[in-house]
Amino acid sequence: MIAYAVRKDGESNDKLILRYKKAFFQTRTANRLKNTQQHHRAPSKRKVREQAIIRSFYRTAGKR
Repeated sequence: MIAYAVRKDGESNDKLILRYKKAFFQTRTANRLKNTQQHHRAPSKRKVREQAIIRSFYRTAGKR
């Protein structure tokens, strides 16, 4: 998704730039660009399992 901002009536340049930057980072465009610049090896089965255990721990900790 491409982020864009159109100037509103009476809006300053600073406000316009801040609105654009907010939309840009909320769409995670910067993250996608950084991730596609390098090749990442697929995670091992052990690493995937460790991440699943950590996720489940934090999910159940929030329900207490």
